[in-house]
Amino acid sequence: MHSKKVILASVLVGFLAGGTNLKAAEKLTVAFGEILAPWVLADSDKGIIIDIFEEAVEPLGFAVEPVYLPYARRLSAYKNGLVDVVSDINLNTIQGHHLEGYFSDIAYSYENFAFSLHKRQFNFTHMDQLRDHSLLSWQDAAIHLGDEYAEMVNKHPQYSETFDQSIQVKMLFLERYDVVQMDKQIFAYYRAKIASSNDVDTSQKVDSFPLFGASPNGFMFRTKKLRDDFNQQLAHLKQTGQYQLIFERYIPTNQQIKPENLAKPLVPLY
Repeated sequence: MHSKKVILASVLVGFLAGGTNLKAAEKLTVAFGEILAPWVLADSDKGIIIDIFEEAVEPLGFAVEPVYLPYARRLSAYKNGLVDVVSDINLNTIQGHHLEGYFSDIAYSYENFAFSLHKRQFNFTHMDQLRDHSLLSWQDAAIHLGDEYAEMVNKHPQYSETFDQSIQVKMLFLERYDVVQMDKQIFAYYRAKIASSNDVDTSQKVDSFPLFGASPNGFMFRTKKLRDDFNQQLAHLKQTGQYQLIFERYIPTNQQIKPENLAKPLVPLY
């Protein structure tokens, strides 16, 4: 496992030893998703979100110590003071989980779709139609995506969530679920990866339905100054074109998947 990875116990020791003076420590412990490729690639400490954060804080003199956790444990780690910064935050999660701190500008956006096998001939135009079909989503989606989505899943008799989004892709092609709801970049990444490993046949044509819109996200900081400095550097990344280059690093290149069956190419949404 990569040397930069830490377990929560060591994060806590470092946090207590270093106190709250982040600038003096020159290290930031940041909670990222555990299984969120290509946004987060935990095995290599890379990915779109990690690169955005690292390239924004590097000029400020900080080194990033990544911690990889499922969403619920990520928020708990932040609340309990075990990490300095937490990713994948929006206004819904701030209110739903009563988070305290300083929310950054929008750093990236997921774009969630409902995916189904083409042979099923679904034609979804509204979220409520998903109630009639088994649906597998990602952990905490019911809070993250707002009231309309939460109302739909609260009345859904065949709704489940998983922290491992590769399972969503496998379950769709194995026909265990009628529909999976996830970000188009994550779907494309895992579809290509699963195809290359020959674990599951992912060659069937897939339909995608843009029922949810973009989901803007940012980071929650403990200090206002660091949040403000991050926002300034994030704006600089966007102005110089470096932000776009980060996305281009992670365009799926697996040629086994036909272009018409892949989600659209990676683009930054902000």
